[in-house]
Amino acid sequence: MTIFKTIENEIRDFTEGDVEIFEGYRFSQYKLVKRIVYYQNQVYPKGKLDSHGDYKYWFDIISPRCDSEIKNIDFDRKDIEVYSDSVADATRVLIANGYLNKWMEDTGQGEQINEAVEQGTSWGNVVWKKVKGGYEIVDLKNFYVINQTAKTLKDTAVIERHLMTQSELREKKNIWNNIEEVIKSCGAKEFSATKEADIQETENPYYEIFERNGEVSEQQLFEAQGKGGGSEDKYVLAKIVIAGKPRGKNTKDAGYVLYAEKISKMPYMEYHRGRYQGRWFRVGMYELLMDIQTRSNEIGNQIARGLGWASKTIFRSKDKVIAQNVLDDLTSGDIIRSEDIQQVNVRMEGLDQLIADWNRLMQMADSLSNSYEVVTGESLPSNTPFRLGAMLNQNANKLFDFIREKLTIALQDLINEWILPDLLDDLKVEEVLRIMGDDKWLKRYYEVLVNSWYIRNLIVIGPHTQEDVDALKQAKLAEIMKKKEAIIPLRKEFWKDFQPRAKVVIAGENVSLMAELETLSNFINLEMDPVRRTALIELAMKKKNIDIESLPKTPPEQAMAVAGRGSQQQQEQVMSGGPQRSQQAAPAGARQ
Repeated sequence: MTIFKTIENEIRDFTEGDVEIFEGYRFSQYKLVKRIVYYQNQVYPKGKLDSHGDYKYWFDIISPRCDSEIKNIDFDRKDIEVYSDSVADATRVLIANGYLNKWMEDTGQGEQINEAVEQGTSWGNVVWKKVKGGYEIVDLKNFYVINQTAKTLKDTAVIERHLMTQSELREKKNIWNNIEEVIKSCGAKEFSATKEADIQETENPYYEIFERNGEVSEQQLFEAQGKGGGSEDKYVLAKIVIAGKPRGKNTKDAGYVLYAEKISKMPYMEYHRGRYQGRWFRVGMYELLMDIQTRSNEIGNQIARGLGWASKTIFRSKDKVIAQNVLDDLTSGDIIRSEDIQQVNVRMEGLDQLIADWNRLMQMADSLSNSYEVVTGESLPSNTPFRLGAMLNQNANKLFDFIREKLTIALQDLINEWILPDLLDDLKVEEVLRIMGDDKWLKRYYEVLVNSWYIRNLIVIGPHTQEDVDALKQAKLAEIMKKKEAIIPLRKEFWKDFQPRAKVVIAGENVSLMAELETLSNFINLEMDPVRRTALIELAMKKKNIDIESLPKTPPEQAMAVAGRGSQQQQEQVMSGGPQRSQQAAPAGARQ
């Protein structure tokens, strides 16, 4: 079957060959990924010993800078919310957010997002794949991009390699074909991390599965489906899954076709940290700092070996009778008879130049990775002004804001296309929805219930003031907030015409939160009117997600009295020329 030969040739070309990105510049994604894995695990390809048998230390300068970027990106599942452009969808949006929050908690989306942020920083690339019930992050070590110069995965065919157990294969029995034949013929009690890695023997059998997504000729697709016909010149987008025979088995049949169907689009979403430079695999932190890491290892080991020699105590003498080694041949209290015994100076030469080169490399690494003191959390020099430190922090975070925005765009598309439609379908068939644990969401939902209760009982309550309204609502809210779960009856028509979209709160307007808070702080200090000053303070508190409704408040009568006194004082200051005028007149009066 030709599809087996096609997949075999494409994988061999990917692992053994390279592509010319530009004249004179050839690139191999396979070799780069292999090198990244070495650096990430702090492994020398030729071992930990040099040609003289000395141990080679690894001075990791990349991981701390990766951790600094991950910390400053500061992305979490709580930042993902559902919204709708229609005001009438407020209740439905609230319920959808609660259900989305429950789904993300149940499926461990926090860990998935953290893994994506970590991989996006260190490797520079993240690929998500649509699977039943959600998505998964693709293992780039077993991900073969056939056209390595493609800008996106829409422009190339890709192959994934999976190692599956028997139980995992049987779970696919209703989707894939030839499962029992594969279990009987294609298993081997061996495991290898990649196709080219060494084989490790195991007690349980594993099955090597290859999934190809991309264009194939119609004739190849029909052949994989077990039927004849199809045009050799017409290419269609298809997903083909095959099971390969274990290594070393000489059989005419290369394996079995498990799945072969046309698809409408590629089942992937992707995120890239760096810009497109003629190749699909973008630059991440490890590739960015590879040369600096290599030179840092050289300098660190040179200093270590040099200090090893410099720490030795050596003597010289022309006297042949003198001891050969004072440590072995002499004991405490021995007397040495010699005319010219002297200690040899073995100080390491060039130490200052190596230290200077090391410092230069660290500055270059900080510049490339945006890891200055203000970013990593280290103390600034003692004479640095406070506002200058704040400006440096704001400018340094602009790159993290840009990276965060790129990541949020990919995640928003992923949730909108893969998650929300399935969640909404689940909600449509739910008759009762039970959501527990999220106090913030429960309070928002219960506030909706309180407002609804208040409107229904207006006639029963009778005449009352605004203070009575607030007191009644607070009492009712406190009563129902004792319940730690929400049980919501739902109807199918409730979701009619509901078109939700995902929004990542951390993107967009919130990236300039610190600048907005600083502006509000300046106006709060300048504002003299107590009412406007209070309004500005509450606006700043809302931007920091502080629930001002739950805070104690001054009674309306007392607040009005304070506001009246403030207005009277302002009028008196205006009539008398203001406090600044009287302060300026004081020195003149003193001279008189």
